Amino acid sequence: MALLAIGSTALGLALLGLAAFDIWATVLHPGLESPLSNRFHRAGWRFISGVARRVPFGARLQEAALPLLVAGLISLWIMLMFLGFAALYVPWLDVSGAFNIASGATRHWSDALYLSGTALSTLGFGDITPEAWPVRALAVLEGMSGMATISLAIAYVLAVYPTLARLRVSVTALEAEVAGRADGLPLLRRYLHEDGRWDGDLDARLRTLALELLALTENHETHPILYYNHPPRVQQSMLRMLVTTQHLIGFLRYGLSPEHHANLVKNPQILLLEQAFAFSLRRLAASLHTATRQASNDPLDKSRYAADFARLCGDLEALGLTSARQLDAEPVPVLAQGTRYPGLDEGREDTAPFEAQHGVGVHPGKIDPVLDLASESPVGAYSAFRLTTDPYLVAYAATSAYSLDDAESDAGSVWEIADERLP
Repeated sequence: MALLAIGSTALGLALLGLAAFDIWATVLHPGLESPLSNRFHRAGWRFISGVARRVPFGARLQEAALPLLVAGLISLWIMLMFLGFAALYVPWLDVSGAFNIASGATRHWSDALYLSGTALSTLGFGDITPEAWPVRALAVLEGMSGMATISLAIAYVLAVYPTLARLRVSVTALEAEVAGRADGLPLLRRYLHEDGRWDGDLDARLRTLALELLALTENHETHPILYYNHPPRVQQSMLRMLVTTQHLIGFLRYGLSPEHHANLVKNPQILLLEQAFAFSLRRLAASLHTATRQASNDPLDKSRYAADFARLCGDLEALGLTSARQLDAEPVPVLAQGTRYPGLDEGREDTAPFEAQHGVGVHPGKIDPVLDLASESPVGAYSAFRLTTDPYLVAYAATSAYSLDDAESDAGSVWEIADERLP
């Protein structure tokens, strides 16, 4: 009996400690990764995605994944509290005078579950009442823990759902500015004057996009459940925002001639946007614990990126702009490999080989990694940028159960639908 009492007490303390720490890490400590809820979310998402592939209403099921996971996590916290306190009550059932139990009732472990449920929910029917002071203290503590858990669960919900609204607003506004095109070219055209000058408001828009991207990344790190938000259309997702941002950076940083458009190619706001984009991709991957494919020297990748670069330059030239392939006397700045973030690239030893393979170097005597990195050719700079960022987008797309090809597609944009109610 003594061994049973020790084991039951140890189990109860372990369950309560796990629940308390997980609530602390998930709700109260934004910089701490939860040991339980993150694994619960990943397992729940894999289960929901697996079921969704096998049932006709799979798309609707994935859309409901986030509220199901939120409800499941709160239920898990309550269940851990319920079982933990019940395990603490069990050794006291056979202690004379510990409980006042109605006459004729047998003392059974189910009484511990019943008492835990009534104390946690603060119902207190009175047919089983604690008499000994240790059990009374446990009952009071459990009632207070139940109220605290529900209060913190409400705070968690109120922190998660406003971020979803913010994401929808940001993505919808960006979709409107790019007219539903993933490459973002209409946005550039709207800020381009007929005489070839750029509207000064473009600086503010790029900065706003960079800061919004950083804020949403921080929200995703603080509340990883946001990764499993699955809107009905990929055009309303975080993935679409990342893809469009990548295209905008491709146009402004690597497509335009750095000689003819130096005021934009080296504009501090587009540099900020690229740095924010690279930082966000790495932080999202680190938070999700996703494995990304290493940058390679695959000739197929090179040829594909060269074709993309040719199309990119052709689009800019069609707007009357000078592309990097037309005028590239100066080295094209390369930022994609220019900044390393502590803790995000641990264990990687391919930095120098990658830069050597892709013609990336530093001008002697220069100290700014943003402006002082250079490539041997414009297409080399663009390829380095894509080789660095594409693996993160592929990994994020796989985690979010979207197709990257769908995120790159212009079909199905909310701005092309006139006869259908927007979700």
